[in-house]
Amino acid sequence: MLNNNSLSYKFEHFLLIFIILQPIIDLLTSLCILVLKIDATIGIISRLFVMALGGIYLLMQARARENRKYVIYLLGLGIVLGLGFINNKMVKHPMLQTEDIKFIAKALYPFVMISCYILAFKSLKVKETIHTKMRNYIAYAALIMNVIMVVSIASGTDYNSYEFVKEGSRGWFYAGNELGSILAIICPIVILYSIEKTTSLAKSYFWIPSLLMVFSLFAVGTKVGLGSILGTFAIAIFMCFVQAFLQRKDRKKKPYLLNGFIATVVFAGVLGYMPFSPIYKNMGLHVQIFEQKQAVQKEQEKEKAKEHKKGHVTKEEIKKEKEEEKKAETQALIFSGRELFAQMYVDFYKQAPMSQKLLGMGYGGNFKEYPKLIEMDFHDWFYAFGIIGFIFLMIPLVYYGLRIVMVLITRFRDVFTVKYALLAAGLALALGIAFTAGHVLTAPGVSIYFAVLLAYLIVDLEIE
Repeated sequence: MLNNNSLSYKFEHFLLIFIILQPIIDLLTSLCILVLKIDATIGIISRLFVMALGGIYLLMQARARENRKYVIYLLGLGIVLGLGFINNKMVKHPMLQTEDIKFIAKALYPFVMISCYILAFKSLKVKETIHTKMRNYIAYAALIMNVIMVVSIASGTDYNSYEFVKEGSRGWFYAGNELGSILAIICPIVILYSIEKTTSLAKSYFWIPSLLMVFSLFAVGTKVGLGSILGTFAIAIFMCFVQAFLQRKDRKKKPYLLNGFIATVVFAGVLGYMPFSPIYKNMGLHVQIFEQKQAVQKEQEKEKAKEHKKGHVTKEEIKKEKEEEKKAETQALIFSGRELFAQMYVDFYKQAPMSQKLLGMGYGGNFKEYPKLIEMDFHDWFYAFGIIGFIFLMIPLVYYGLRIVMVLITRFRDVFTVKYALLAAGLALALGIAFTAGHVLTAPGVSIYFAVLLAYLIVDLEIE
């Protein structure tokens, strides 16, 4: 028993170190794919290996009655997703079995890691300052990524984020979308690190990691990066001044005022640079492409109208047409064409048998030639794993989401702080990106950060 406890304690510390190892794993993955041309990447192998170790750790911890619910849930989820896989083997043609298994593993990954980190943080909370370690390790991981971005761009050895005309850099990393999502999700934690470490003007150098984070988010050139910068700084500035006001009779007032002013200056610089950034140029380019497509479509519609001798168009019809165009433009700007793939999956779903409606159509849906994900995680979950699988996947997110909202209502004065506001911002960004741009809950390299933040908040707020 003592040996098991010792192994558990070592694994709990490894889980903390695993956070810092993430950018190293991603860099090695990029080396394998881009330089060595190896398909089997270090990233997926190492993360699935850690997930397997996490499963063993959970089984060891399940000796305690209160920990068994995690194992029971994961077993239930695994059975449901496994039934979907078996069903697709019988009714789906063609089917890429290896891709289906990988997609199931990727869906399980965040939930296994959330469970592991909850138990690890609970165990270590008694012995150590978990908030400081969690915050610092995420900040260190971010610093590694940001330094790689700076060095690669400065040396001219970086890779483009996009294959075509859009601007952006992914440094030496392989996937620009995943890199952008990671940086966006952990940006609030890096800002929190800067705020909590800057206790005087002499220590304002702790804002350097945040400046590097802003540089990297702009450099990647994705919309989620801009959203993260604007949202995070708005929350940080507001909360710093609010907390300074609430603690105006406390010594902690001055550091919060100082950080509020520093964040305001940086934010002003961000707004000034924004029109010249790759993100802004990409958004403008996207709008131009959309407008060109709309112009071509209008010309085609006019030709059809002439052929069919269409009658007089009313003002109401013109107004409705403009509203539809505006809605289509907004959707195209936010979802970057993903809404078109979502419609394709709607068609797949309508034609699917009831067993697939309930248990899912697997990776890529009922494709005919080659599979294509929507790249909106919740949509991909629903169509890949069906109604039953989607419900199982959403249970922890809905449960803990409601518990966090209840804490906000019942303990508002305790949690209305810079710390909890920025932690919540990280989680909100993760879920928002998962819904609109994907590459969060279906990408282990990204979902690990969501798992760490959610697990920490659950343990810290004692809402397990």
